[in-house]
Parts: sequence; C-alpha cells; structure tokens
Amino acid sequence: MKNIKCPLCGKTPKFVTKDIDEIEVCQILCECGLATEVNEYWLLPKGDPEEDELRAWKNWKKLVSKFPPFLRVHQGDNLKLDFNDDILTVIGKDTDRCKIYLEDCKGNTEIATPDDVDQWPWELDQKGGNE
Repeated sequence: MKNIKCPLCGKTPKFVTKDIDEIEVCQILCECGLATEVNEYWLLPKGDPEEDELRAWKNWKKLVSKFPPFLRVHQGDNLKLDFNDDILTVIGKDTDRCKIYLEDCKGNTEIATPDDVDQWPWELDQKGGNE
C-alpha cells in the first residue's frame, strides 16, 4: 500500500509524525503538499504506532481513489489497452486533451484516451499483469 503515488506530482509520499499542541499526530504527506487528514496517535498507553501508520496509509489510499484514473497515471507507469495484449508504458499525457501517450517494448508509440484503457497500473499490480 505504501507505493501509491501522488496523483498530483507522481512522487511517493511519506509517513510523517509531528507535535501539534502537545499531541503527537501522524499523516501521509507528499512533497507537493497533498496530505491525508491528521490522525492523533499514541494517546493511549496501549497505542500501536504500526497500526497508526497502517491507518494513515489506508487514508492515503482512500484520498487518492477520489482522483480520476487519468490523473493517477504518470510517466513510466504501465497499463493495458482494450483489445491489446501488450503492456504499454506511459511516456506522457496531455491533461487538456485527456490523451495518454504510450510506448510498447519495441519503441512504437500510441495515443489513447482513458476510455481505451483496460487495466490501469494498480490493476496490473493486483493481477500480476498476466490476465
């Protein structure tokens, strides 16, 4: 779950902790500023920091899922198009025209729209890219 990229900049965010008004809090934060809600943690003696980090990453996944798939793909990601068995690599995208520029393993390029996509990168990761 920790490898879910930022839909705004494509970088991998980090789990951070900080003190706010003498309360220790945690959240997932990206360099570009996109972040999850702040969660209070370790307030109870039985608090589990690993559980709090896991909860923060679940919040990140929920936040990112609200962005349309087109905004969540970035250069270097792989995807599959409808009626195409090849896995293609994103080499760029035009957000104004909603176009995705792709390249296959032979260097051939293709232009697609979000409607042409059969499997997004996160779906390929779940299925192993073999279906």
